[in-house]
Amino acid sequence: MHDLVFKGGTLYDGSGLPPFTADVAVKDGIIREIGRVKAPARRTIDIDGLAIAPGFIDLHTHMDAQFFWDPLGSSLNEHGVTSVVIGNCGLTLAPCRPSDHDALLGTFARVEGMPRSVLDSAIRWEWESHGEYMQALARRPLGLNIATFVGHNAVRQYVMGEASVEREATVNEVLAMQGLVREGIAAGAYGFSTDLNNRHFREDGRPIPSRAASRSEIDLLCGVVGEANRGVIQFSHGGPESARHIEWYNAVASANHRPVIWQSILQTWSQPDLWRTQLKGAAASFRRGAPAYPLTNARSFSNRWTLKNTQTFDELPTWKTLAFVPIETRKQAFCDPQTRAKLAWEAVDDTRVVLFSRRWDVIMIHRTARPENRQWEGRSVADLAAATGKSVMDAFLDLALEEDLETVFENSDINGDHAAVAEILRSPYTLVGQSDAGAHLAFDAGFGYATTLLGYWVRERRAMSLEEAVRKLTFMVASVFGMRDRGLLRPGMAGDAVVFDPATVGAEDRELVHDLPEGEARYVQHARGIHYTAVNGQLLMEHGSHTGAFPGGVLRDGGI
Repeated sequence: MHDLVFKGGTLYDGSGLPPFTADVAVKDGIIREIGRVKAPARRTIDIDGLAIAPGFIDLHTHMDAQFFWDPLGSSLNEHGVTSVVIGNCGLTLAPCRPSDHDALLGTFARVEGMPRSVLDSAIRWEWESHGEYMQALARRPLGLNIATFVGHNAVRQYVMGEASVEREATVNEVLAMQGLVREGIAAGAYGFSTDLNNRHFREDGRPIPSRAASRSEIDLLCGVVGEANRGVIQFSHGGPESARHIEWYNAVASANHRPVIWQSILQTWSQPDLWRTQLKGAAASFRRGAPAYPLTNARSFSNRWTLKNTQTFDELPTWKTLAFVPIETRKQAFCDPQTRAKLAWEAVDDTRVVLFSRRWDVIMIHRTARPENRQWEGRSVADLAAATGKSVMDAFLDLALEEDLETVFENSDINGDHAAVAEILRSPYTLVGQSDAGAHLAFDAGFGYATTLLGYWVRERRAMSLEEAVRKLTFMVASVFGMRDRGLLRPGMAGDAVVFDPATVGAEDRELVHDLPEGEARYVQHARGIHYTAVNGQLLMEHGSHTGAFPGGVLRDGGI
């Protein structure tokens, strides 16, 4: 007798082949039959008129800490995601010496926008090594499957302490770091990740440790993945900056014969045509036999923030300095004419190319704190300046100061050109992911990248076929990572599946809730059109509600 049978759905098996009608039977966590299933089952679900696909694999999350207070991995669990990869951008919670707990949490607090009070209250340090961290996760009830990277920042901090943010490593220190990466991969990690993004700082304003590393250090650490002959290498330079390093990614992929994932190809208003150069570079990589895959996303990156808490201006020196001073000191600086002139130069007039576009017509006033200012909600800062006869900077800062820096602004500098995004998504070289789930909690929510791809880009924009979109979300990711039992609906594969309605599937707008430890706020994002999600053969979600089961686990070498 089977445990679960889905009857009569339209099967998109993950391979990209045309769909067909079939039953899917699962027993003991494994798909046993596909086709016309006659054997009885403990539960049979009629899914006639719906699509069934492999569970989606989110390859770029920062849920390393979140699973310790949220075993469901919300809101990814609502969007058909069944497996996630954590430890991206070199940011991991292991290995870590007890003396380095505070410093390591400082990287998560600032880079990933995680409230420090949440991290301090929720994390119980039950580990030191990467393998012990994986064991700590495995002891918890989990809704989703979790694959890990060994992260450069933790490795560097472990070996070098505070010197990790100050200087390059010695030969012996690099050898020690190689040993830690080797141990992590032996414990079951899916590779190594690093971060050289010049926007990424610790909580104390110092650069994260990986930014102090030399190229030779990084190459040697990547070499451990090649030595193991499994897993992938993940680079984060930030979107536009990655264009300058494609040859480096190619060299690492060629030297190690392992996939490299680099971050990322996105359309940006600051460099609106750069994505074309990046796509050409990605195509050239594969012509030379270098498996270097750029990451992309199906959603616009739209952050909501106040001048009390924002990362929007972190590339701009005066703005960045003010982000690390007390609020009252910051407010005084915003009133000072000389400081305002510097802020205006950096954020309005300077022609230096940074990720921030300096387009104040796309910085919107999302929510005002005072009723008399409601008229400005939904309008841009540029509109405000024109209507009040002020400069952009004066209009912006005057409104924020009038409202005690409580005004909520929203900006989207990325993926605003939908024709460009469609072309990026269709590329055979791009991996679709980067939900960043677990990060930027009070600014953004990208949980619905998969449902956005299926709903907006497939159904509404017809950017690609549904079977190709499913392949991008499943088998392509599993193949790159070497998850040999995931990503396809075939007999013998793990019973990870999602049932959805192609006519309605999509992502809702984000919603601000206060459900974090210590009552802190974060954005969540609900899905529509997702009927069932099964993880390892057990129903996790049914019509948007959790079933009460926790069938997930920690993935090692392609298995639980």
